Amino acid sequence: MNIKHILSFIITAFFFNFSSSSQTVINTESNLNKIDSTFHLFIDGMGDYKKGNLDFFMIKSNLTVGSRVKGKNLLRLTFSNNYQKFNGNAFKNNISGQFRYNYFYNVEKHHSIFSFIQIGKSMRSLINRRFLAGGGVRKRITPSKNTGYFDIALGGFYENESYPSYKFQEVEFTPKTYNNLRLTLNVFTRLKFNTHWNLVTVMYSQWKSSRLKNYRIFFDTTLNYIISKRATIFLKFNARVQSEPYIPFITNETDTLIGFRVNI
Repeated sequence: MNIKHILSFIITAFFFNFSSSSQTVINTESNLNKIDSTFHLFIDGMGDYKKGNLDFFMIKSNLTVGSRVKGKNLLRLTFSNNYQKFNGNAFKNNISGQFRYNYFYNVEKHHSIFSFIQIGKSMRSLINRRFLAGGGVRKRITPSKNTGYFDIALGGFYENESYPSYKFQEVEFTPKTYNNLRLTLNVFTRLKFNTHWNLVTVMYSQWKSSRLKNYRIFFDTTLNYIISKRATIFLKFNARVQSEPYIPFITNETDTLIGFRVNI
């Protein structure tokens, strides 16, 4: 096994970054098709520091460590952070980590049972802590390796969210903690148009079991232009929707990125 199969180190430089706040969602399943050997490491990193009439500091990183054991067992550990400060005031501080396990009960068809534990926080969404524990089943609907794949995952998880005290429209709100059981329906697709172009899309939907009108949807799609085995240009868009946010002034969010990825 050569160094390419042991280490995949990805440094990402973004040319444009238009973003708003973030509900804690970790997209580990999008890397599932890339982990095809004993060990893989995926790293995305970005930093920016400006000083002058306007002071701005930003650091953003994502780390995923994945390992296959005897072909049927896949372990992944993911960490993500996004910290931004403007004129000395922090306005974005999101941290999340997740451990996920997949057992492939049908390796040829890529069918698996998964479980996960996740913890995180989001400053702009006013989440002091979000703890998740759950699992489910993922099945491949279209198993063609040449043109891509289409997967569906069904499952559920326990959710514990802690919100701080805050003031809104002259009204003081006390700290709150919410405990929910949520059902999930997730979709993962990869469409390969030709040797250079492909489209990778992920959709996570989370539904409160006792009130289906309370749902959250995370949509992420990336259009990739592969220049070579080591270089890719991409256009990325994601959106987060909450039907019943616990904080009244938290709105739905979108994020658009265009960038360049180098594999070393």
